Amino acid sequence: MRFTRRNFVKATAAGGVGAMVLGWPRRAWAFYQSPGIPLFATPLRGVGPGGIPVAASDGAAPVTGVTHYTIDINQFTDQICPDASGLGPTTFWGYHPANPLGSGLQPQKHLGGIIVGTRGTPIQITFRNNLAGVNFGQHIIPNDQSILGANLGYNRTATHLHGGLVPWISDGGPFDWWDGTGVHGLSFLNNAVLNPSAAVNEAEYYYGLDQSARFLWYHDHAYGITRINAYAGIATALLLRDTAEINLKNQGLPEFIENSVLNPSTCGPVVELPLVIQDKVFVGGDLPAVDPTYQGVTAPGSLWYAHMYETNRFGRLGPVTAGVPGDPSVIPEFFGDTMLVNGTPYPKVQVEPRRYRFRILNACNARFLNLQLYVADASLDGITLDNMGNPLNAPARNVAALNPQGKPTSNFLVLGTEGGFLPTPAFVPCSMPYNPAVLGGSLLLAPGERSDLLFDFSAHKGQDLILYSDTPAPFPGGDPRNDYFSGFNLNKNPVNALTVPGNGPNTRILMRFKVGTAVTVRSDLPLSITKATSLAGTDPLLVPLGVTALPPQVTVVPLTLNEAFDEHGRLAQLLGTNIAQTGGGFGQPYKNATTETATNGDIQVWQIANLTADTHPIHFHLVNVQIISRQPFAVSSYKGIPGLKGAPVPPPPEERGWKETVRMNPGEVTTVIMQFKLPKITGPLGTGPNKEVDFSLVDNGKGAFGGLGTPPPSPRTAGNEYVWHCHILEHEEHDMMRPLVVG
Repeated sequence: MRFTRRNFVKATAAGGVGAMVLGWPRRAWAFYQSPGIPLFATPLRGVGPGGIPVAASDGAAPVTGVTHYTIDINQFTDQICPDASGLGPTTFWGYHPANPLGSGLQPQKHLGGIIVGTRGTPIQITFRNNLAGVNFGQHIIPNDQSILGANLGYNRTATHLHGGLVPWISDGGPFDWWDGTGVHGLSFLNNAVLNPSAAVNEAEYYYGLDQSARFLWYHDHAYGITRINAYAGIATALLLRDTAEINLKNQGLPEFIENSVLNPSTCGPVVELPLVIQDKVFVGGDLPAVDPTYQGVTAPGSLWYAHMYETNRFGRLGPVTAGVPGDPSVIPEFFGDTMLVNGTPYPKVQVEPRRYRFRILNACNARFLNLQLYVADASLDGITLDNMGNPLNAPARNVAALNPQGKPTSNFLVLGTEGGFLPTPAFVPCSMPYNPAVLGGSLLLAPGERSDLLFDFSAHKGQDLILYSDTPAPFPGGDPRNDYFSGFNLNKNPVNALTVPGNGPNTRILMRFKVGTAVTVRSDLPLSITKATSLAGTDPLLVPLGVTALPPQVTVVPLTLNEAFDEHGRLAQLLGTNIAQTGGGFGQPYKNATTETATNGDIQVWQIANLTADTHPIHFHLVNVQIISRQPFAVSSYKGIPGLKGAPVPPPPEERGWKETVRMNPGEVTTVIMQFKLPKITGPLGTGPNKEVDFSLVDNGKGAFGGLGTPPPSPRTAGNEYVWHCHILEHEEHDMMRPLVVG
């Protein structure tokens, strides 16, 4: 049985599971909606000159001598909403390459700063924090200073390469922050090790890129303000290539985006499309009347973010020892009402009837995606729903996913996850509505997850297709007030009664593909990549596929996902061990002493019991993990050892590769295995046998900076300091994150 919100609360209350959620309802809701933004009125932004800026190298890095980039972090405006919306430019914080690829200066745009790297070719980046003094000394998003770390300064940043195998000083953990005036977090050693002559607003990061081909992304991770910095726009992508991926082009893998952008006449049109999906709320002209206390940027077209815990609607959720929530206040999760793809709302793109590769990232703060593809109908939305909320449209057919009879099927051909290529590709339905009985449907992606897939539009010449999603929010329980679609479910979401067809708010329509009738340049090579293809170059797994038995003589670490209340009575999420804490419950805040440790080279199995009512996308810094199994357990009777029910279930084919963000469902123990390998810092200026950098030379012979290629330990934790956390950003910040220290 899957827990609903009500029977979860009933079960945990009866079982006395400590500081659990014992009230109903238990959510704080956004009370402001975007004005009507027309669907399909903006083009999908491409990558490179004229689109989202890409970074180019500007020489050799200090200390290491590797390829160097300079990335600015600025406040800027970008006109992302269509003119027909009547909204002005949106104020963002974000990355911008000081030396963009292409000729001449390029305007800064949302999601700018994309990097294309090569396996085994390290890079080093100087990030320049230019946020000191902007916006009259305030954040552009309301900043609740009652949560840990939020009162340390509004303009702090810390850059985390999500999925990167990097030395701890370049991991961009919460205490790695710096601001524009030279003030640093407790773990900030970036410049002392990598760039002693850095300016006060600069921070140096080294990425070894010694990983297989994959879609990485880098985003802000500053302590106490990660959720609002990321929502403000401090995020972008890093595409990593390797020789195995290059060789797959001979089997029909579409041409790389950078080659098509630079040499369209010989490489053909862009057929590799990164799709970065986010949900936002935009300020309209009615903000002063509807939300007069809003402390962010208030011009129409600006970003709006929920900033009040709505106790007037639901009452206090827990015991209050330090005063009721103020304004602004952190909320349990944030769900926008307008979907962005590559930085603009509801875009459209012209594609040819040929094979495309989609590199998809769920970059939402909290919203899950169940990605589907349908043939557009004649309605203004392009999708028509039945009374159950399911599309009546014809499913898309993928010529890259043929059945045994050689006919196209309604499946995505999934090649990889955030951890790189799968061992073999997987078929995933592309027209399956969300099914609460199985917590899935089509291509399910939690915040932080990525998917690498092929879709061939050849069966849809002259037609339009709609990329669509229908996951409940919060996931998996959901509330209809977070589900926007014109004319649907009016008795539960009255906003939908006010939405004009063909406009937002709409969280189900993502974008529109307009399929042409002919291929223009360079036809596709025959596709020989099938479900049976071994994707050469995949990193070896630690456990054979489908095996749920734990390997012998491997350390097994029992852990928990928890919910509690903070001192203001607000819901808070916590990570923990299986040891009950004083006062009840198993969760611990980030500031508590480290409980998850490893030695370089260790292999560990983590068994994580989800005692909450939410699915949590748990993200691991430093390591990729392999999912071994998921298994139900009795939440109500949990006392440190889960009462398991039924047999462990191995992951589905699309999750059977390496992962670094793993969905962990309510009432289940998720078992993962990982190996902790600390990377070395190497480069052309290194003097070690493998070009490791000798940091005693940087340290004037004092030796405090560790051995060859090894940075000094963290002054906070006396080891290599990483973290693991939930990638629902409101959960991470309040306070679902714990240290991970490797010795």
